[in-house]
Amino acid sequence: MGTRKSWRWLGSLALTMVLLAGCGTGGGAGQSGPEAAGGSGGAAGGNAGKYRIGVAAQGLSHEFIKSLVESMKQKAGELNVELLVMDSQDKIEEQLNQVDNLISQKVDAIILNAVDMVGSSPAVDKVKQAGIPLVEAITFTKNENYDVFVGTDPEQSGIMMGEILAKQLNGKGNVALLQGQIGHSAEITRGAGLKKALFDKYPDVKLVTQQTANWNRDEAMRITEDWLQRFPQIQAIAAQNDEMAMGALQAVEASGRKDIIIVGIDGINDALKAVKEGRMAATVLDNVTAEGKRAVEVAVGLIKGEKFQKKELVDYVPVNKDNVGNYYK
Repeated sequence: MGTRKSWRWLGSLALTMVLLAGCGTGGGAGQSGPEAAGGSGGAAGGNAGKYRIGVAAQGLSHEFIKSLVESMKQKAGELNVELLVMDSQDKIEEQLNQVDNLISQKVDAIILNAVDMVGSSPAVDKVKQAGIPLVEAITFTKNENYDVFVGTDPEQSGIMMGEILAKQLNGKGNVALLQGQIGHSAEITRGAGLKKALFDKYPDVKLVTQQTANWNRDEAMRITEDWLQRFPQIQAIAAQNDEMAMGALQAVEASGRKDIIIVGIDGINDALKAVKEGRMAATVLDNVTAEGKRAVEVAVGLIKGEKFQKKELVDYVPVNKDNVGNYYK
């Protein structure tokens, strides 16, 4: 698995940048073609000698991924690097085709934000066969032939979520789980962490039901509405990202119930606000700004022939009413 190297950034500053990044993006969810970003030269002309880095992003419809890409763009601008961003729209085949496109464009490096742990794996060998440095960011593939992974240990976030829920429930209760896209590395590992820290450790905590909402807020709201009718005994909802947590919160609030504990992962602006207002119990913060910037730094370093450890990891931070003021003003 390689040696882990943890590095931390100032939480408040990084979070401010995440919140700003989440306000917009140059590429919409309906665009799958390349979007150039970087230094003042732009995509047309003036790029002689500038490194060109391709980014295959999981899906720009997600606020978290938008923030990831925005932080990459910021660092690319600082380093005078041209960034070619492609939106895979959560589709494996789309991402594989986009990687082929980037290879044919002979980019200097590729950053892969994998849609699927197994399904995106063939892209890794193609990139390496082309002799192009490859950084995986945030999500990873089962194929470990990439050069460097920059992100987190997603199992850690699942463990933290489990510890939060165990404390909130006093070690006893009924939990429903909103899963991310099945087969996604974070869906698998966050689920493993939650099982280890909650269901395996506390036999009186029961998993009542689980279903994928594909990281999507609206889908999570519809599923939760159904659950509240079918499983009135639910006392807590664990959502593998904050978008789904916010969807669950909408459904719970609309039902009039005030007794359901909701915990998410990522630390997006809406979730932090809900925690501060006491509407949501907690979230587990993923410092996406630091990760996006570091992915670009590592990609440039690999182009230059620099050496890095196999995995560069950032720690998650549990956020509740006691410390949310450090991350949301």
